[in-house]
Amino acid sequence: MSSRRNFIKLAGAGVLASQLPLRAGAVAASPASPAQELFKIGVAGYSFTDYKDDLTKTIEVLKAIRIDNTSLKEFQLPYNSSQAQIDKVLGQFKDAGITISALGVIYMRSQKEIDDAFEYTRKTGIKTIVGVANYENLSYLEKKAKENNIRIAIHNHGPEDKLFPDIDSTYEKIKDMDKLLGICMDIGHTFRCGHDPAAMFLKYHDRIYDVHFKDEESPTAQSKAVVNGWGKIDFVSFVKVLRKTKYAGICGLENRQKDPATALAESIGHFRGILAAVKP
Repeated sequence: MSSRRNFIKLAGAGVLASQLPLRAGAVAASPASPAQELFKIGVAGYSFTDYKDDLTKTIEVLKAIRIDNTSLKEFQLPYNSSQAQIDKVLGQFKDAGITISALGVIYMRSQKEIDDAFEYTRKTGIKTIVGVANYENLSYLEKKAKENNIRIAIHNHGPEDKLFPDIDSTYEKIKDMDKLLGICMDIGHTFRCGHDPAAMFLKYHDRIYDVHFKDEESPTAQSKAVVNGWGKIDFVSFVKVLRKTKYAGICGLENRQKDPATALAESIGHFRGILAAVKP
C-alpha cells in the first residue's frame, strides 16, 4: 500500500483526467497512450460483462476514457451471429473510432469448436484469437491458424487452470509450433502463480502477442483482482520491460469490478500516470 501512496502524486493527474468525463459527461483530455509508446492501451472485452450486450454503454465508456482499442467477448458478438449482425456490431465500434484488436477468450475444446471459432473469426476479418485449446488439439489449431493466417494468443488462467496456468507451461506447449501460435499474457494470473510479470514478459516476449493487465492483492492462488495501483503488482518494472523489448501489441486492461466504468477509469489513469512518470 505504501507504493500506492508514494506514487499517487504522479499518477493522480491521470486518474482524475480519466474519471472526470464519466462523472461530468465530457471527454478526457488525456491521450490514449503517449506518442512515444510502441504498444497501445486497450480494454479486454471481459471487463464489460456487467453491460452484457449494451454496446452503446461499452462504447460510451471507451470514448470517455479515451481508449480506441478493445477485444470482444461472445456476449458482445455471439458466435452464431450472421454476417449482417457481425457487420452491424463492428460498424458501431468503427463509427466510434474504436478498433477491435482480438476476439476472445474463445474456448476450443474440440476440433469442431476450433472450426467454428475460425469460421466466426474469418467472418469478422479480425486477425487475432485469444483462446484456449486442449493439448490434443494444438496441432489442429496450428493447422487452422496457418490455413487462415489468423494468429492465436493462448491465455494463461492461473494456478487453478489445468491446461495453461502460467507462462512457462504455455510456452513449453507451443515453442516448437508455428509462430502464429503465441501467448496472451494475463499479468494478474501470472502474479497469482507467484511469478514476476516483468520477468516473465522479458523471458518470453518474442511469443507474447497480447497482454491482459490488472492488479492483484497478493502473489497467491487465493488473490483477488483489484483496481490498478491498489494491489502488489510492480507496474513500473512491467512498463520498463515493455519498452525494453519494444513490445508493439495491445495492453488490454481487464477489470471486472461491480462498477466497471469507474474502475476502468481509475485503472487506466494509474497506468497512464506510470507511463508519464517512468522515463523511457
